[in-house]
Amino acid sequence: MKLVWSKFAKIKKIQKLPAQKSPTRFSSMDKQSLADKAARRKFGEGADFLTKQGMQTKSVRDVAVKDYALKAENKMFFRTLNKELKSSRIKTAGGIKGLKAKGTKVPKASIFKAKTKGAIKSYNKANVTSKAAFTKITERYTGRAKASIFKKSSKAPSKTPYSLETREVQFLKKLKEDMGF
Repeated sequence: MKLVWSKFAKIKKIQKLPAQKSPTRFSSMDKQSLADKAARRKFGEGADFLTKQGMQTKSVRDVAVKDYALKAENKMFFRTLNKELKSSRIKTAGGIKGLKAKGTKVPKASIFKAKTKGAIKSYNKANVTSKAAFTKITERYTGRAKASIFKKSSKAPSKTPYSLETREVQFLKKLKEDMGF
């Protein structure tokens, strides 16, 4: 079998790419200094004092940033939720009007289901947006990204067990058989 290189034979000159800018060794320090400057501009000079909270030592700035980020997160959540609900209601109403114009009878249960589905989508979108805002704000003013305290961090258990030979799985199988399932 012979390879045909005619496609590449047309290239007469090799184009060199310019050198890419490499990150400095102290990029993390630059990030921290930018965060310090931004925090001083936002919260003032007095936010640099340290406080003792339980066993941890925290700066007043960290507490101020967290408080500000929570307020901004709530504001963003409700603003986005209202906007998304409004657009969802318009979509649902348009769909219902379209069905009624065709002469199709629309049951109340279907309308309720459609409205609920739209509300859940709106809620989820607002939730994601507000969590992202919290993380972005904390990163801007502290140099470290933190997750919101309202963020759901639990993971759903897997549907299938890792091994079907474990004692617990065997016990559950036997229990189901004894119950008649």
